[in-house]
Amino acid sequence: MNCEEARLLIGADPSASAPGLEEHLQTCPACSHFREEMRALDADIHRAMAHPPPAVRVRARPVPWRQWALAASAVLAVFALFAVWLLRPSDTLAHEVVTHVQGEPESWFATQHVSAQGIDKVLRGSGVQLDINSDRIMYAQSCWFRGHYVPHLVVETARGPATVMILRHEEVSAPQKFREAGMTGIIVPAGQGSIAVLARGVVGVDDIAAQMSQDVHWLPVTH
Repeated sequence: MNCEEARLLIGADPSASAPGLEEHLQTCPACSHFREEMRALDADIHRAMAHPPPAVRVRARPVPWRQWALAASAVLAVFALFAVWLLRPSDTLAHEVVTHVQGEPESWFATQHVSAQGIDKVLRGSGVQLDINSDRIMYAQSCWFRGHYVPHLVVETARGPATVMILRHEEVSAPQKFREAGMTGIIVPAGQGSIAVLARGVVGVDDIAAQMSQDVHWLPVTH
């Protein structure tokens, strides 16, 4: 089970518990925190619906404003529940990419090109082939991310370095742009997975992501 599947299940029923879900939550702190938030919100809704304010008998007066406020808050909570369910997965993926890149600050300052052999080892270990000259890659590591090893690269461009993470096991339905921690980024669909590109400053992440999407090839999965 991946993060998107887990969050859809949690969003539909925050109290849900299944072997596949529980196994995923043991290795994914972000999804585990997401379930805690959803359960807390669900509990708030049930409390609001179970304890309405006492009726007040007042002749020719409209329904007490507190009842309207309670009803409105319950409706807003329901909308918030669905909004978190629908929007949180992609936001969390972007945030986790940023957090991962922040954890390797030395990657931005690499000054020597990675050898072709080193790049090939990083890529093939993740089932990826890349049509790009090795003299443009300044950093290449195979990193553990969301339960899989993924290539983490820094590519030299005319406007500065750009970080590229090739996420074979993370699918997005459309490009997702984001800004966080002084970085501009985008996650784009790419065949069987997706590609995340991050940069500092005015580096054109859209152009880099488009080019990387053409250069990436997924190798057959071996077991």
